[in-house]
Amino acid sequence: MEHARKDLTSASKTMVDSTSKFVKEKSPKVSATIDETIEKTSETFKRTMTKIDNETKPQQLKMLKAYRSFLSRQIDVIEKRLEKLKK
Repeated sequence: MEHARKDLTSASKTMVDSTSKFVKEKSPKVSATIDETIEKTSETFKRTMTKIDNETKPQQLKMLKAYRSFLSRQIDVIEKRLEKLKK
């Protein structure tokens, strides 16, 4: 679990860095706001994973499944917006 948490933290940092770079290059006016939001989201993710790590294995499974479902719904919203913008 610790290895998975470190991988997720690393992936999260990579995502923050690459998204920040893209936003700064493409849209400097909203860069600060998006950077702040992504950073807060990343910190929330890290805190959530740390809290989950402190639970029993059965509880971790339940919490991770619920968290995955929550994130999947957010991804679905993003996908729908992307599809709208492509039209």
